[in-house]
Amino acid sequence: VKKGVRTVFKKLPEPEDLVTDMAAGFLERVPELMKKKDSHPETYKKTPDGGIVSLGVFHSQEMDRFNILVSRVKSTLVTLGQAIKGLVVMSAQLEEMYNSLLIQRVPPVWGEPVSYPCLKPLNSWFEDFLQRVEFVTLWLHDGPPRSYWVSCFYFPQGFMTCSKQVHARKTKIPIDALGFWTEPTEIADYKQAPAQEAGQNVHGLFVQGCGWSLARKEMEESEKAVLFVQLPVIYMRVVDRETMEKLTKDPGRYSCPLYKTSARKGTLSTTGHSTNFVTYFQLPSVEQDQGHWVRRGVALLCMLDD
Repeated sequence: VKKGVRTVFKKLPEPEDLVTDMAAGFLERVPELMKKKDSHPETYKKTPDGGIVSLGVFHSQEMDRFNILVSRVKSTLVTLGQAIKGLVVMSAQLEEMYNSLLIQRVPPVWGEPVSYPCLKPLNSWFEDFLQRVEFVTLWLHDGPPRSYWVSCFYFPQGFMTCSKQVHARKTKIPIDALGFWTEPTEIADYKQAPAQEAGQNVHGLFVQGCGWSLARKEMEESEKAVLFVQLPVIYMRVVDRETMEKLTKDPGRYSCPLYKTSARKGTLSTTGHSTNFVTYFQLPSVEQDQGHWVRRGVALLCMLDD
């Protein structure tokens, strides 16, 4: 006797169940707000005139921005959960958030201006958000790190200005007469970065359009099918104007633009800075004609889109 084939249909979860589980999963991972009273003595170290060191002021501003975002993420996740249960009214904003979670899109209520420019899908955005908050929290609790994840900041231009202010106060050189000369290192692990006297170590940047030789500390042609390469720790050395003019005469350097996202476009904000372009890094290159890299569209990115 031939037995019949039994087909079992598994019931798919309802959309509201998916969103409820997703929101609950996010909510339990949202970090606590950072508090200045938990700071390391070096984080907000006092200057001789009684003020706070420039990088401490910058950290305080970044911490405030991240605390606002953390509060927004937490409060909206709680309210969305209540709305799905029918305990509060499902407003247009909450409905938009509900639909965003279904399609793996960052809810507009978490986006700019309360957040930072980012093209990542929802799950990647949330992991990146947690890592950013973790870095700023470690700086708060443990004091200034030896290398800064410059990509994680809302306003990386402010970090660079404050770094120059630190050097200006130490050397009595006017800040307008200072600039950054970037010196890539062979250090891939930022935790092994040495302390620097005149400037800061930064990490977490990606280069698009070329490859990178860690041994020679310079640009090279891309490997096949490799679109992005993460750079090692880069020493942003603060130099005076005269030294900068001498160094820029070196033909073996490509003036590489740094962008926050791969969109490579932005608008001027109220501060006069671009919302996407950050600055130029001088990257060592074997090419004498730096137009070679211009034609390949080589640029640095603070983050990838995945």
